[in-house]
Amino acid sequence: MIFIITILSVLAFTVTNIFAKKRWQTGLSILFAAIFLVSLGFITANDHYHYGMKKVTVTTVKPLVSSADGQQGNLLLYQPLGNGTEKVYLYKTKQEQKKPTATGTDLVANHLKTGQEKAQLIEKKTYWTYKNDTAKRWFNLTSKDHELIKEDNTFEVSDDWFVLTTEQAKKLAKLAAENQAALAEQAKAFVQEKVAQAMMQNPSLDQAAQQQIAQQATNDFQKYAMANIVAEVTK
Repeated sequence: MIFIITILSVLAFTVTNIFAKKRWQTGLSILFAAIFLVSLGFITANDHYHYGMKKVTVTTVKPLVSSADGQQGNLLLYQPLGNGTEKVYLYKTKQEQKKPTATGTDLVANHLKTGQEKAQLIEKKTYWTYKNDTAKRWFNLTSKDHELIKEDNTFEVSDDWFVLTTEQAKKLAKLAAENQAALAEQAKAFVQEKVAQAMMQNPSLDQAAQQQIAQQATNDFQKYAMANIVAEVTK
């Protein structure tokens, strides 16, 4: 509305100033000029100082799934920028998501917390929005509702996650593929040894208990093997 008033006051001032012949007409043109200046001041205050606006922060918590496809474990990927102090994270929040989402670079700050209980993204976005309906009616043509002020992303990952650059992830996939056969043999021997040890300690273990031990041993070996390969690619 303030924008419309500004335009109308300019037009009215122009018309009355051109055709002003009497004192009251001159006074009217001065009034329209004052309205124009006041409305222009409000527009400037809204545009530069966010008059009529307020800050609102929206927090969203999203689960994280591995950024990379395949059998490389749980990975959170990032692409370093410049000297490496800034990073663009590539993440997925759903298993069916085909391509990872990239964090922005403008007004965005990313943080990483390791050793957490679960993997999740805590996203905090702060916006400028109208203080009330009156402010919205007055400034809806001169300011943008929900204009982003800043975005804070906190990536929380547990101990079974690895945080790698995109180049390191490519090396990881290559090494894992090259050593797949050898790792399969090592995993088989590791699981058999763990089951045998459990049977020696308790010969009465039933089939279900043996399968549970085998599954746990498989998980342990995968974590161990993946940690070794990650250590190799991050040297």
